[in-house]
Amino acid sequence: MKRWIGACAALVLLLASLSACGTDAGAEVNGSPVGAGVCLYFDDLARSEDPDADEAARQASADKMLAEYVAINAAFTSRGLSLTVVQKAEVSQTVNDLWRLFGDYYTNLGVTKQDLWKVKTSEAYKDAVMTDYYAADGDEPVGEATLQAYFSENYIAFQSITGFLTTVDDSGNAVALSDTERANIVTSFENMASAIAGGSSVAEEAAKASNTISNTETVVVSRADENYSDAFFEHVFAMENNTTSVFTDGDYVFLVLREDITDTERNLFADYRTDCLRTLKGEEFDAVVAAWAESYAVTRV
Repeated sequence: MKRWIGACAALVLLLASLSACGTDAGAEVNGSPVGAGVCLYFDDLARSEDPDADEAARQASADKMLAEYVAINAAFTSRGLSLTVVQKAEVSQTVNDLWRLFGDYYTNLGVTKQDLWKVKTSEAYKDAVMTDYYAADGDEPVGEATLQAYFSENYIAFQSITGFLTTVDDSGNAVALSDTERANIVTSFENMASAIAGGSSVAEEAAKASNTISNTETVVVSRADENYSDAFFEHVFAMENNTTSVFTDGDYVFLVLREDITDTERNLFADYRTDCLRTLKGEEFDAVVAAWAESYAVTRV
């Protein structure tokens, strides 16, 4: 009984800290106050997701988000979960970055930095609850082998040097290089690849090159990453581990050193486990959270 009372008390404190700011409540969700700034954040998010929606539809969408926000916070506490130091640091970094870029916008909305922290902390809670829900001893277990297989089949790890096959004319327009110029650049990249195969490093070769962009630390990219073309991903995915390749893609030439994504000593999987789980089960878990939130009554105050 004492443990149950303690859990309830902790839940009340958590919801209060992530909901109301003093008495500045903008809504009550199952009787728990949610601060006006948090409500305004979700109101704005609902508007941005469907600008053409009428007021009633926008309000319904925002209220649904509020209900899910409180449902996630409640599940996080009732399951006895906590964020790691790294996860807390990531939340702080995200909030600081967003506030630096959009602080004036949020302030004009009536959203404070503390409100933004509450929302982003709750998003981290959602990842933690999802991980717990699909854990080996969770509600709907997802095997570790399944996640690792997905990671190895849908992610690549590499270092790279990128060159440009265009230049800029006097008017600032991109202009293709001549065939000879392009061939010379590709040859210089092939020479760098040979040097790397012979014992040099990507960093050493990048330091000698001009008009290039380099990734001299390991980059991990998913198949769905929009920063890289499908052709780039498939080419690197087909490479043998610890080999180099020079290839062109559009107006760029790449030198890539493919690394072993499954190297157990480096354990790159650990950093992307949640991403894999989110990709595999994210939509399903969104439906689970929505079902939890259906019983949460939202009242604007």
